[in-house]
Amino acid sequence: MTDPASVDWAAYVDSTASAIGLAIDPACRAGVVANLERIAQVAQVVNAVELVDTDEAAGVFRP
Repeated sequence: MTDPASVDWAAYVDSTASAIGLAIDPACRAGVVANLERIAQVAQVVNAVELVDTDEAAGVFRP
C-alpha cells in the first residue's frame, strides 16, 4: 500500500473530481482533502490487522 503521507491529496481531489465531473466548492475543498488524509490514515490501521484463513465476518450484528 502506498504511504498516505507521500500522496498529494490536493492533486488527487482535483484530478478525481475532474475525471467524474464533480464540482467541489472552493470553500469545501480543504475539508475534502483533510477528510481523505484522515481516511487514508484509518485505512492504514485497518489494513495492518493480520487475518488468517479461519477468520470469518460476523454473521449478524446486534447492538
